[in-house]
Amino acid sequence: MLADLLEKILVALVNNWKKYLGCFLGFVLGVLLVEYGALKTLFIVILSIIGYKLGDIKIKKQVKKFILEKIKED
Repeated sequence: MLADLLEKILVALVNNWKKYLGCFLGFVLGVLLVEYGALKTLFIVILSIIGYKLGDIKIKKQVKKFILEKIKED
């Protein structure tokens, strides 16, 4: 039972390591930038979500496509 749970967690970590890394980096950055408190905690959560989203390949493709379109316009 515990081995199955650990296996599922490790598979999820290996398959989505960029998302988890982005989330972790956003969280660490948030903690370094602010101290504890209600509004500051909200700030940390927002940075964690942004880090999670930046690790997603779909977002990267959209940003790359947007930048290439803007370069072609000039």
